[in-house]
Amino acid sequence: MGNPLGDPSAPADRPLPPAPPRKTRSILGNVFHGAGWMATGPVDWLGTRRIVRSASFIGALWSLLRSGPRRDARLKTEPGRGFDLQATAFSYGISVKELAARFDARRRQTARLAYATFAMAWLFLLAWIWQALLSPWTATRVSSMVYFLPFCALFFLVAFYNALLNYQIRTGRLATWREYLSTSDRFWPS
Repeated sequence: MGNPLGDPSAPADRPLPPAPPRKTRSILGNVFHGAGWMATGPVDWLGTRRIVRSASFIGALWSLLRSGPRRDARLKTEPGRGFDLQATAFSYGISVKELAARFDARRRQTARLAYATFAMAWLFLLAWIWQALLSPWTATRVSSMVYFLPFCALFFLVAFYNALLNYQIRTGRLATWREYLSTSDRFWPS
């Protein structure tokens, strides 16, 4: 059995040294201990430093959110926003055939995800409607029902995102969500 502190020269059954004694304050120190804030200015009483730090943190998060996710630079596109399979396969270090197989696997995966999240969105929405109809209409119950709606909307958005990715892979080009909604091609993922 070794020493818990890891010192091999000390015996294992030797007790730890006692903690240093607590510093005691004088009577005057005890009286004015909690009143140190009075020595600062009124601007510090409002917590302006904390507010400024929080505002700069929110600003940094907002700029990060506005910049959006970075696109993979290895995915090469042609001038018409179509996928350049030869250049993309070269940048990934794989063959064009293997890249096409990966695109096909990703297309099937996005189709499954789109249908699964779409079904879950409808299940959650129907459960929400069922609970809304059967529950007593109290302020707490109504607020909890309102708070649950964004959760339902999130499933619909995830389903739409995966359907859009599936459409992009099927068409072989980067398409916007407006192009996807106004397409005359097949809308549902496959």
